Amino acid sequence: MAPRPWSTSRAARATWGASLFVAAVGLGSASPARAQACGDAEDTRCASLVAPAGDPFPTLERALARVMGTVGTGKPAVAATDDAVHHLAWALTDVRSLDLASYDGGPTVQSPSVRRWIDVDVRAGNARIDSMHKLRDGWVDDGRRAATAPLDDVGRPLEDLLVVATDDAYRAARKRLLSVRANARVKVAREDTSDDWSAAPVVRHDVPTPALEVDVATWSPRVAAAGRALAAGAGVHASGVSLSATHAERWFLDSAGTRIHDGRVHLRLSAWAATTAEDGMNLSAYDYVDVASPDHLPDAAATEALVNGVLAKLQGLRVAPPVEPYSGPAILRGRAAGVFFHEIFGHRVEGHRQKDEDEGQTFTKRVGLPILPAFLDVTDDPTLARLGTTDLNGHYVFDDEGVAAQRVPLVEKGILRNFLMSRAPIAGFGTSNGHGRREPGNTPVSRQGNLMVTSSQTVPYARLREQLVAETKRQGKPFGLVFDDISGGFTFTGRSTPNAFAVQPVTVWKVYADGRPDELVRGVDLIGTPLTTFSRILAAADDRDVFNGVCGAESGWVPVSASAPSLLVSEVEVQRQEKGNDRPPILPPPSPATTGGVQ
Repeated sequence: MAPRPWSTSRAARATWGASLFVAAVGLGSASPARAQACGDAEDTRCASLVAPAGDPFPTLERALARVMGTVGTGKPAVAATDDAVHHLAWALTDVRSLDLASYDGGPTVQSPSVRRWIDVDVRAGNARIDSMHKLRDGWVDDGRRAATAPLDDVGRPLEDLLVVATDDAYRAARKRLLSVRANARVKVAREDTSDDWSAAPVVRHDVPTPALEVDVATWSPRVAAAGRALAAGAGVHASGVSLSATHAERWFLDSAGTRIHDGRVHLRLSAWAATTAEDGMNLSAYDYVDVASPDHLPDAAATEALVNGVLAKLQGLRVAPPVEPYSGPAILRGRAAGVFFHEIFGHRVEGHRQKDEDEGQTFTKRVGLPILPAFLDVTDDPTLARLGTTDLNGHYVFDDEGVAAQRVPLVEKGILRNFLMSRAPIAGFGTSNGHGRREPGNTPVSRQGNLMVTSSQTVPYARLREQLVAETKRQGKPFGLVFDDISGGFTFTGRSTPNAFAVQPVTVWKVYADGRPDELVRGVDLIGTPLTTFSRILAAADDRDVFNGVCGAESGWVPVSASAPSLLVSEVEVQRQEKGNDRPPILPPPSPATTGGVQ
């Protein structure tokens, strides 16, 4: 499959990453999903994605009573020890997807997928200190398990699977708890002595995800035609156009009594193309539209415009000169500014990083202090499904620990007020605010949802550009930069690595102080350190844009969004991107397919 641009947000150690793809799969709230053109659900022109009928909750509850009646707090099997299960949670996830894709101008290929698995989270001990407590200078199996679940059966096979997986998880949790207690005796005292677990309200929520119907009869030839047009572009060495549709449904329950049935519908139309510059640099351009309903997908004209935009961007980059290392003023347009804040700010206010002494803890002791210019506010609000006309990837109603999503004011008038919290408390913040998230198969930790930067003082973008030129002249620089489009970025937050970031732009323009026309450049990475960069934000425009993607960290890949106005920064630093050494292809590409079709 053709690669897609990505961005990475590194966690505490170089071996553990947190990455921000521009593709999204995960759980959130249900959205209307029936396409008007599909008609009857049995119509063969449509592909219907829906979880099988049946209610797994009776099976889950029966198995839960069986397990907690044996190893739960105060039960005879564990009464002689302090190893009882004080909290148990199960999440059954059913994900059904369909990809319609044309690669290098070929016919449309259909790729269906069905996956169903169960996540088992066992916490042995008590809320004060349990088996999920972080071990310092060591690692032991954390006691959680994930297993492939039956696709349709919600009876005895599922119950047996739950009991066996939970038995395995409990044995591992008890073993780990021994290591936790020994670790506490031989290591220096922790700075943050907060509990390991916090209580949360019991929730009952049942909103099934509607069937997702993909109009194959319309989209298969449209994808094929778009793929042919993109592959035929001058200088295109590889390309792809795809429509990806995902229907995810979740059944969550825990030993406290919470029962949640919800899900998520997600579709992405994307186009990608790659080429090689004369100096061997590999270049690619990518564009996409993320929606929560087939009704929000682009029409034929908008699909053609998306492909033409990718082709024009790629051809411009191919002849653009490479950038030289530079330090000076710049404008980050809306999407670039959103990723910029996601990387250098958002990961540093995730709650679990404030307690972990392997982390850099950039903002741990700065609550109530200014960290940004006074005209900027930052919130994270996963309760928002849309911003204007844009569907937000980071929207969900309940997190992956059974807590309702909440709007969290992180920065008010430049002053840090809050952190993003899971059910793992930290000093001064004892309860979750609905940000415990994970990709199925991982342990939930505090994560971003919809990160939103707003400004109380704005100017029109044309005026912001004038301020860029003025700042360029004031500094005696020949040009400033405008970061126009973005593919992602990464950051390191741990103590064992430099607390630095890199944002990976696609299109960057030189804006000359002497009035010469703007010049497109290529091969740029925006780099720096967070505290220094924050202090150099000068102004904001009255525009706003959204970056939708997927962020990966310790708890896997979760869908996120980041929105911000265009920002003027007095000084940024850029470096050259990694470059290949192969010459462009010698032979011309084969002619694209002349007919569409479905495989």
